[in-house]
Amino acid sequence: MISHDMTDTSPADADSPDTYLCPHCDATHEHEHVDERAVVEAYRQTLLTVAATRLAVAILAVAAVLLINPVLLLAAGGAALGWGVATAAGMGAATVDLARRRVPAGARSHPEERRFVLVSVLTGAALTPLVALGLALLAPAGLIPLPWALAVAAGWFAGAAGAEVIAELRLRRLLATDTRVGEVARENAVRLRERTHEIRLLITVLATAVVVGAEVLLCLWLPVIVVVLIPLHVAVAALTGRWHQRNPLPPA
Repeated sequence: MISHDMTDTSPADADSPDTYLCPHCDATHEHEHVDERAVVEAYRQTLLTVAATRLAVAILAVAAVLLINPVLLLAAGGAALGWGVATAAGMGAATVDLARRRVPAGARSHPEERRFVLVSVLTGAALTPLVALGLALLAPAGLIPLPWALAVAAGWFAGAAGAEVIAELRLRRLLATDTRVGEVARENAVRLRERTHEIRLLITVLATAVVVGAEVLLCLWLPVIVVVLIPLHVAVAALTGRWHQRNPLPPA
């Protein structure tokens, strides 16, 4: 007589109490379930909070400048304009570099994107001390240097914050749209939910504004020092960019 020893799992065993079953999606393998809608809504709230914080800090900084001396509004306005010029020049240089290498706009690889950002940032960094020198030379004779430098820092932050607020509010609206682009933005928000970058950008802009104010103060004391500030500012920007590459920001 031949004896058959059945060792295979029977259907009844598959439905045993030890079998894992996800209560959210009925999957039978253990995994982390993410409430995508909650993640997106939390990210939209973060964008709104950070945008409001930027706006509040910028308004308070400019208001403080006006309370100190209305003449300082010239420094704040000039700094905001200077930020726009330096940023536009950086973007222009990066665009020219891209066109010179004949890279189609829709066919940029990750290295091409990194090069575009690098050229833009370093060009802007090289021009920033020149903007600081121009703002220092714009200071009225007899004015105390420190308030002028603080007004420049406030204006620089206000200019950068204004652009960031617009970008954050646009992204917040995009996350709620029923389009393919909106779907991609939501997927990025879920995929990179542990690495949001808004707070980091806020700190970076604040630090840059303080640095520009310090450069104006130095140029008020000794204008020729700008020849030292240019390579120094570029070096700091390059080191900061390298750190960001090691700790990458999620795409907006």
